[in-house]
Amino acid sequence: MNKLKKRFRFLAVDLAFATVFTLCAILCVLAYLYQSDTQIRQQSTIQLSIAEHEAAYISHDLGLTLQNIDTNLRAALNASAHKPIQTDTLRNALNNAPYLNSISLLGPQGKIIASTKAANIGHTLDISAYPVYPQSTGDLLRIGPTHRGHDLADGVPLTDNARNTPEQGFIPIIHTHLSEANEQENSLIATIDLGYLLSRIASVPNTSVTRIAVLRSDGLRLFDTMPTDAGLLMFERDTVERWQKGDSIGAKELLAIDSRHWIVAYRLHPQLPIGVVLVVDRDNLLKDAILKIQRNNMTIMLLMIVGMTCVLFSYLFFRHANRHQRNRVARIEAQRSLLESSLNACTNAIVITKPDGLIEWSNPAFSVLTGYTVAEASGQYPGTLCKSGEQSSAFYAHMWQTIRAGRVWRGELVNRRKDGSLYDEMLTIAPALDSEGTIQHFIATKEDFTQQKAARKELEIAHSHLNSVVENFPGSLIMEDIEGRIVLLNQCVFELLGLPGTEEYVLGKPIHPLMVFSSHVAENSQAFLDRVEELRTAAHPSYGEEIHFKDGRWIERDFIPIHLHENLIGFLYIYRDISQRKRHARELWQLATSDPLTGIPNRRAFFENIERERARLTRYPGEAGVLMIDIDHFKQINDTHGHAAGDAVLCHIVRQSRKLLRESDMLARLGGEEFAVLLPQANDEGALGLAERIRKVLEDTPLIYNDIPIYVTASVGVTIMSHTDPNTDKTLSRADHALYEAKRKGRNRVEIG
Repeated sequence: MNKLKKRFRFLAVDLAFATVFTLCAILCVLAYLYQSDTQIRQQSTIQLSIAEHEAAYISHDLGLTLQNIDTNLRAALNASAHKPIQTDTLRNALNNAPYLNSISLLGPQGKIIASTKAANIGHTLDISAYPVYPQSTGDLLRIGPTHRGHDLADGVPLTDNARNTPEQGFIPIIHTHLSEANEQENSLIATIDLGYLLSRIASVPNTSVTRIAVLRSDGLRLFDTMPTDAGLLMFERDTVERWQKGDSIGAKELLAIDSRHWIVAYRLHPQLPIGVVLVVDRDNLLKDAILKIQRNNMTIMLLMIVGMTCVLFSYLFFRHANRHQRNRVARIEAQRSLLESSLNACTNAIVITKPDGLIEWSNPAFSVLTGYTVAEASGQYPGTLCKSGEQSSAFYAHMWQTIRAGRVWRGELVNRRKDGSLYDEMLTIAPALDSEGTIQHFIATKEDFTQQKAARKELEIAHSHLNSVVENFPGSLIMEDIEGRIVLLNQCVFELLGLPGTEEYVLGKPIHPLMVFSSHVAENSQAFLDRVEELRTAAHPSYGEEIHFKDGRWIERDFIPIHLHENLIGFLYIYRDISQRKRHARELWQLATSDPLTGIPNRRAFFENIERERARLTRYPGEAGVLMIDIDHFKQINDTHGHAAGDAVLCHIVRQSRKLLRESDMLARLGGEEFAVLLPQANDEGALGLAERIRKVLEDTPLIYNDIPIYVTASVGVTIMSHTDPNTDKTLSRADHALYEAKRKGRNRVEIG
């Protein structure tokens, strides 16, 4: 019975819900229909007002154009009071109205006397067919019918309203100036281009207008924008009748013969005999509004269906809420059991305490760590069980202050096991808060890191040893990781590269700014940076690369990619100052290639230079001069004045010869009293001339030694080396032979071989 009553209640609720749903749907449909009809009427009223304003705007715009034309014609006629109207006068008036085809002067019988277009002259108009519209000045205005053609000479008037606006046409406008006796004096006729008027009409922004027609006040259509039909002609006749009754402006809605609804607006110009009839297809104009109303209706219907469906599903949901609640409780219990099992299986010791620190729960890992069973730990304070006395009271005070403020505390401490042994513990305590932010429990995670701490100490010792090696390394060390950050460097880096700061200033920072600063010290900054980027990209070792600094130092660089298990982890840069080594090498090279007495290149340096010159001539054909110089009777100088005087004579010869040489020329001592000169890019004439000047200056310039003049002469052999010489031995052989000839012919002379 109770089950039947319960089912009946559910049935009654379902019936009530269905009734309410149906009533709501009917009300929504009725509201939509009423709203739809109201909106359509409102849109029609708005469009009537818009059409009326558009007709007034077009009438006003055309009126301004016609008044401007009439004003120009009146001005031209007024000018004729002083002198007869000439063609130039008409052209000036036409320039002020570029939309006119022509302006012509009419005689009393309508014959064209003068015109801006010569073809019009002599043509006669029947001006009696043009209605007369008096003006406030006493003058007369006539607006003729629309003509097909280009101008008056070929114009054909159109007086049948059933015919449409021609593609090429004009409208004549006549202004007549009357005398004081109201007799006609002069008349001007202007032809306004029909295309200009149509373009002015087309500029109206309302694109919903179907047709625009401009009528004369007597009903003659001047032009229109679309072909006409019987219905439109009926609208025009009806509008003219309204104008004749004094109804000059208005708009109305009409039903056409083909059952279409039209909006017709009309406007008669208050000062000119023209009017505008504007026709709009109302059905097409309101099509979008009707579609929008229909879409709104569909939206309302869908929202209603969705809403009622939501209500239905809500009812079904609450009907089964009890069963879902029981399932939820079962799931929560299963999750709690899973969480407890997970905590029990955790290898780290976990302890849950009350806000005062009393232990409520602990996992088996806590028993393994401390030696206390779960039963022994429950209801005890961790400080009572494990406190070792190694930490101060301030340490524990700071810990309690942190966790009671709702923050997580992490730290290291020394605790005591049940057997009295000490161990290092990593402890994390996190407060457990309820929904209001009140602390309900503390959850502590304990980890024995005795071995890790010992390993860390060993690592610190090893790191200290490494730092000692790095700092005492005879050079600069920089290591970057794969991300481009500096992970290692010694103080020598700052001293060698002239960098500001200390190791702590740059460790962990990107290496790029350091390299940019270092490049400023190098002789070629951009080349320094490009080479570093090239080394990093290639990731191949490079040893002994020399870099020249702006301050004259030479730095040697080793670049070593660092790999770990075949994975690239960084790069090591080693810089050493090799300036002293370079200086020693340079000094040794100078000793090996220069004469110790005179300081000029020795035999070895001369032969190296002449070989280079021969290679250059082989690549770039040309000539070079070679001089072999021998001091005449040098042994007698040594025997007479001593070897010191002989050495002074050799230095004297070098000084005098250098004064005559170019910077590119090379003077060398081959041994004893024999010298050689290499003259790049010299021909036989230049070489002989230099040899003779050297011989002459030695002959004319004695050496004053201990206030005693020592006269010196020399024999010179000259030869020309070219790219055809097979080797330098051939060249030197010719020079030696020429020197021999100079000595054989009496010394103190120059010979060429």
